[in-house]
Amino acid sequence: MRLSFFAFLCFLYCVSGCGYVSTTDYLNHIDSITIAPVVIEDPDFTYQRNSGRLYNEIVRESITTSFEKKWQDGNDSQLNIVIVDYDLLPINYDANNRPIQLRMKLTIDYTFTDRIRNKVIDRQDNYIQIYEFYIVQGRGEPPETIEEARERLIQELSDDFYSMLAEQW
Repeated sequence: MRLSFFAFLCFLYCVSGCGYVSTTDYLNHIDSITIAPVVIEDPDFTYQRNSGRLYNEIVRESITTSFEKKWQDGNDSQLNIVIVDYDLLPINYDANNRPIQLRMKLTIDYTFTDRIRNKVIDRQDNYIQIYEFYIVQGRGEPPETIEEARERLIQELSDDFYSMLAEQW
């Protein structure tokens, strides 16, 4: 009986007393964020062909929309993003050696800064965002155009940044 009570107390201490604080609680002094203009260093990822809009504007707009769930536009924190590289590579081929599946990859450097406490919250070089998609019918997923895949890649990037930086445990 005493052993099980002791084990229960140890378990309770480990669960509640470990000192672990979520990023949400840790960043409760931040009420706003500035998303700096996105820098794109790869000339293959400059503008959207069907609309003519620049991808740095599209990426910034998408990330801003994601972060508006938690913070308003302001100067408490800042997120700087540099898209270093963009690759589009075939990863699966059919019997005639034609691509049927492609992998789209962005390599990104970012810095998330707490301007109130004047310190870097998170910084990463060579962060990789990957999106794989089919360009032919009959593969279990509907085929996508390259433009559709880029839109999904950008949306996944925005969602991942929000999860990592604003809501991460």
